[in-house]
Amino acid sequence: MNAVNGILVTLGALASIAVGVLILLVVTQTLSPQAVPVPVLQQQLAGMVGHTGAAWWRDIGIAAGFIVVGLLILVLESRALTRTAAPGMVLVSSDANGVVRLSVESIVQLAQRTAQGNREVRSVRCNVHAGPSGLTINCAAGLRMGADVPAVTSDVQHDIREVVERLTGLNVVDVPVRARYQGDRDQPVLTR
Repeated sequence: MNAVNGILVTLGALASIAVGVLILLVVTQTLSPQAVPVPVLQQQLAGMVGHTGAAWWRDIGIAAGFIVVGLLILVLESRALTRTAAPGMVLVSSDANGVVRLSVESIVQLAQRTAQGNREVRSVRCNVHAGPSGLTINCAAGLRMGADVPAVTSDVQHDIREVVERLTGLNVVDVPVRARYQGDRDQPVLTR
């Protein structure tokens, strides 16, 4: 029922904006009232043609009021939609069978465990941002002293992207990795 209400409110807001634009077009004599396909509006708009002075400004104010109210309703409805979305959840799928969401924390854990599977990674912390085109998984990795940073970070990026996409079905757009060496004081650095 919430979705139906949201659609009805959105349609009402769009109708309010459309009426405001029609009033502006008629009052500024850009559009003839007879060109409006709704007979009830034709009659109302015909009464606004030819106004001057204060009446003209009143009509412009009415048009602006319809437009502002419509835009305000759209903004409030979009805020209500973002509030009703489950916090900390990412939409995996929505179809006739229902809606599937996955917690962001689950994706973080999956990414971190995947990165820790690389023997050169000593520690890792990830966070996930869900954007319109997919996930961005930011990671800060502590690498074994002497590890090949470009090779290890490339492997970590590839592995995280592949595992998260395969297991969740979500698109991963970017996996930025900030790396630093993390080692024991007594461990020698291997050079070649």
